[in-house]
Amino acid sequence: MRTRALAPLLVVGALALAACGGGDSASDATVPADADLTIIAVEGLVWDASTYTASAGELTIAVVNNSNQPHNLHIVDASGVQLPDIWDIPSMGTIDTDTVTLSAGTYTLICTIPGHGNMKAELTVG
Repeated sequence: MRTRALAPLLVVGALALAACGGGDSASDATVPADADLTIIAVEGLVWDASTYTASAGELTIAVVNNSNQPHNLHIVDASGVQLPDIWDIPSMGTIDTDTVTLSAGTYTLICTIPGHGNMKAELTVG
């Protein structure tokens, strides 16, 4: 009898723990201290700034999602070619960080998700 009474409690306990999520939850995400550039997606399908600047060479870029929509970040060079690096930020609170090497010039930052055409910003690398 005692094991039957405990079984529902064990199931409820297991469900409660599963609902808590894992250690990589969005609320645990932080921008790395060594990020050279932080770009934030905000409500309204826009980036947090229309222009960004960075120094030429190896850059650590952190992309943060502070909106309720999934986003990604692509870098397009002056000739219209998308660089192969992609930052994915699928849900609010997620951060994706990667290192890329950029030459001096002007780049366009875009989100390629359909309907997110307003998510454009200029990156000037000097």
